[in-house]
Amino acid sequence: MTYESPLAYLLGLEDLALLRSFTGERDREFADDRIAEIRELLASSADAAVDVARVSTVDGCRVWSQTYDGPNTAFDLDEPVIGEIVDALPAGTALDAACGTGRIAALLAGRGHRV
Repeated sequence: MTYESPLAYLLGLEDLALLRSFTGERDREFADDRIAEIRELLASSADAAVDVARVSTVDGCRVWSQTYDGPNTAFDLDEPVIGEIVDALPAGTALDAACGTGRIAALLAGRGHRV
């Protein structure tokens, strides 16, 4: 089991940004903004930390594949953006490099591309 805390992750990112600022890569406003963000994060009571059981890549893919194209809120976020990008392209030929279940290939085909 490992312990994964989104709050700890975000604080770590802020820490890296502040370290880069300390070396002179950023100005005072940047550092002040990072510190303000850290204060907001610490004041927040929401931390969705969880204990996570590690599984092999094969087992992880097997579990994920059962729900990959099912209700998935990530798709609600990326499909409109991808749709806008595809809509701006002239219909052409697209290669599906086997990087998923084909939902983007279907989106392309539905807009006149040969996939």
